[in-house]
Amino acid sequence: MAAVVDERFLLSDRQRDDLLDRIGQCPRNGRVLRVFLSSVALAALRPHEALALRVRDANLPDQGAGELMVRPGRLRSGDEVVQGVGVVRVVPASPELVEILKAEVARRGLGPEDLMFTRDDGRPLSGAVYRRAWHRAREAVLEPQEFSSPLGRSVSDLRDTCIATWLSGHRAAWDISNLADRAGVSVSALARRFPHCFQPPASAEVSNALIEAAFDIAGPERAPAHAAR
Repeated sequence: MAAVVDERFLLSDRQRDDLLDRIGQCPRNGRVLRVFLSSVALAALRPHEALALRVRDANLPDQGAGELMVRPGRLRSGDEVVQGVGVVRVVPASPELVEILKAEVARRGLGPEDLMFTRDDGRPLSGAVYRRAWHRAREAVLEPQEFSSPLGRSVSDLRDTCIATWLSGHRAAWDISNLADRAGVSVSALARRFPHCFQPPASAEVSNALIEAAFDIAGPERAPAHAAR
């Protein structure tokens, strides 16, 4: 069973943006790392899902929100993502993320079949590269007591912070069911991993909706649950 998300790991918007800005200043791979981590932070992609994203998988309109097509895959040694089987997940991309991704496509002159995120020399991004950059940004940006705390310790905490933010703004059972689809998890997994987001509100009607959602009201026809990270 996936571990419960500890609220101490979750970043504020300011902390998230400060960390991303710092990473963007890295002389090597800084700009692409910032865009890559923005896709984790703003669309709640798993890091390996973001690494597998190709330009053709992103619908980036001239204005407004877009969509990212997350294709099923699995992770194997060396952080290499290979295609798997299953259903393509459609993840809304906020206008902010759309602009970030469009700028990266234009900057690097990427074509439809190109990976969205590669190093400056064209090699694939690896876990070792982005984890090292994240560690250095935390050390540079956070206060000493924050750096030594669990706050944002892992890149995946960007995903968890995004999901927790989405949950804070979705209180109807149908909304939470759609949110679970967006994140690639089951509703019951959300309830187990983010119990602090399912605290009963004042309204009995909304409370009942949350309880129903926690028991996965969408029924057995839902896609199989994935790990929340």
